[in-house]
Amino acid sequence: LEPGCLIFCRVIKSFGGGRMDPEVSCKVGGGSASTGGSGKAAVGYDDDGGASRKDWLTNEGTYGPLYGGTSFRVSLGLARELLSPKSVVLAALDQSGVPFEIAVGVNGMVWVNSSEAGYMITILNAIKN
Repeated sequence: LEPGCLIFCRVIKSFGGGRMDPEVSCKVGGGSASTGGSGKAAVGYDDDGGASRKDWLTNEGTYGPLYGGTSFRVSLGLARELLSPKSVVLAALDQSGVPFEIAVGVNGMVWVNSSEAGYMITILNAIKN
């Protein structure tokens, strides 16, 4: 990885106040999180939202570097809406037949990639408006 590249990953540990770098992973959770006796993993550690285990080295993985496209920030409310399985915006884009890839972070960062610039403008307008 080159310095400054954009990576879609999970934050495993975050240290408040920016005193230390966060710990991140590009690996889909595998049940190694502490359950604290409740039977449930700690929030954010092992919960990948049903992501399937695929090899990110073959560009089939859930996490890893994001090539091409553009990234932008949205409100946390819109990010939650886009992450929802019932997202109206993504459902409409899916039905439109426009080919695209999207990665949405709970921190409000969104990455979108498509094969043509015109498609990118359409997708960005749909998400932002």
